[in-house]
Amino acid sequence: MSYKTLLVEDEKKLLAYMQNKLTAFPEFDIRGSYDVPEEALSAFEELLPDVVFLDIQLPRISGLALAEQLLRIHPSVKIVFLTAYDQYALDAFRVEAIDYILKPIRGEDIDRVLQRLKKLLPTPVQSYSPVIRCIGAFEVMDADGQAVKWPTKKTEELFAYLWAHRGQQINKWTLVELLWPDQLEEKSIHSLYTAVYRVKQVLQRLSVPVSVERTNEAYRLTVKERISDLEELLWLAEDPSHVENAPHAADLYLNYRQPLFGGRGYGWSATLEAAAERAMHKLGRLLLDDTWKRNDRDQLGAVLDTVESRQKES
Repeated sequence: MSYKTLLVEDEKKLLAYMQNKLTAFPEFDIRGSYDVPEEALSAFEELLPDVVFLDIQLPRISGLALAEQLLRIHPSVKIVFLTAYDQYALDAFRVEAIDYILKPIRGEDIDRVLQRLKKLLPTPVQSYSPVIRCIGAFEVMDADGQAVKWPTKKTEELFAYLWAHRGQQINKWTLVELLWPDQLEEKSIHSLYTAVYRVKQVLQRLSVPVSVERTNEAYRLTVKERISDLEELLWLAEDPSHVENAPHAADLYLNYRQPLFGGRGYGWSATLEAAAERAMHKLGRLLLDDTWKRNDRDQLGAVLDTVESRQKES
C-alpha cells in the first residue's frame, strides 16, 4: 500500500536528501522529483499524485502559487510544505496544506504526515495480481511473483487440466488417455506418476497452498482461494455487489483477451472458453450499471466503447 508522491525542491542536495528520507517509508511511492517548478507543473497532470512535498521558496514561482495551480488541476491532492522559516505557516494552511515542515525533514515529521494522510485519504488499493493467469496467456506465479518454468509441456497441461477441474476426482485413466494416448499402458502410468510428482514440486513454490491428492485410482487438486483471473471473472459476473466492491473489475474486463491458456490448443478447454465469454459479456453490463451509478465518466466511456466493439465482433 502506498501513496503516489511528488517532490519539488529547488536545491538539488536537499531534494536528494528528502528523497532518501522518504524512500525509507514504503508508504510513499515517489513518482517524480523536480528542482524546476515548471517541470513539476508540466508533469503533474499526467502523474496525478496523492501527495506533494513542496518547498515554499521556489524560483520564478512561489510554492504557494504552485500549490494553488496543482489544487485547481487535482483538488484532492494533499500538499505538504517545506521551508527553512516558519513565517509562512499561516499562508500554507490557507491553501489547504495538510502539514508544514521546517527543514531538514525528520523521521517524526514523516510519521506525522503519514498519520494525517491515513485520516484524509482512503487506504490505497493494492493492485490485483492473480497467482494463475489463464486469460489470453497461461502463467503460474511463484511466491516471488515470477512465472514458474514447467519441466515439460505434459506437466504443464496436467496441472492446467487438474486446476480446470479443481475439487473433482479425476480417474488416472482419464488423465492417461488425455495426455499419453499413444503410449503402452505401463509406460503411460509411469509418465503420469512422474508428471504428478513434478507438478507437486512446482506447487511448493507458490504463495498459496495448492495440493494434488491421490485417492485410490484418482487425483484431485484442491485450493481454498480464488487464485486465477478466470475464477475472478466468473465470480465478478455472478452478482452486481461483487463488482461494486472490486476496483479491479474494470481492468479485468477491459483487458480481457482470448484464447484461454495462451492459445496452447487444449481441446478440453472449449467449455471453459464458452463460460468465460458469457461471463465477460455479463460483466460488461454490470460495469455499465456500476460506473453510471458512480458517475465515473472516464471509466463509463471506456467500458461502453469496449462493450460496443465486442458486440460488433460477435
